[in-house]
Amino acid sequence: MLSVKSVSRLIGRRPVVSEVSFDMAPGEILAVLGPSGSGKTSLLRMIAGFDAPSMGSVHLHGREVSAAGKVHVLPEQRALALAFQDATLFSHLDAVGNVAFAIKAEGKAARYARARAALHDMGLSGMDGREVATLSGGEAQRVSLARALAAEAKLLLLDEPFGNVDRLTRLDLLARLKLRLTSGLGAIIITHDAADAIELGARVLLMHEGQLMADGSYEAIRSGQCGPWARSFLVSEVE
Repeated sequence: MLSVKSVSRLIGRRPVVSEVSFDMAPGEILAVLGPSGSGKTSLLRMIAGFDAPSMGSVHLHGREVSAAGKVHVLPEQRALALAFQDATLFSHLDAVGNVAFAIKAEGKAARYARARAALHDMGLSGMDGREVATLSGGEAQRVSLARALAAEAKLLLLDEPFGNVDRLTRLDLLARLKLRLTSGLGAIIITHDAADAIELGARVLLMHEGQLMADGSYEAIRSGQCGPWARSFLVSEVE
């Protein structure tokens, strides 16, 4: 599905991502972990097509979509769905309309029916007419995730999707997302919490200072198979 080949990104002369490579199979779940400033979001932005890699290339579904200095395929043409820590909702649409916006089904009635079903899957019902300004932080994030899941993309990109919600909401959203991901939808989740990776059963990519330090299961990294730094970081995050 996805192949990232020796990707680097420079801001001025400073490398924020340095020669990162990995492959991702269809339906796989990856959790990108690492300290603040380790390059996680910069990597995701290159995969999404918002930024071009300074060096290296990104391939999606067997097609080169970005390469050194160029974005060949725009984000909206990559069959991706995205959700961020700050729920970026359209203020002129109500909650249902925000989700329906991502759905390509013909006819407003069909799109809105699917939007309501997606919201229900995220724990929200009766959202017709609810202006986004009236939503709590947790409700707004549920709407954002529902919109991403309703888009029927082949790959879901999530950047700290649980960062602004309380612990109980986080656990509920993790459980709901995990259930949805069993359908074969691939996902890359940036998170600062290793517990998210454990709950989702994700393969872990561990980054530090722009470099990919470890790539494997949580159990493999924790057992030291990917080196002492990776094990130390992961253990400290969980404990």
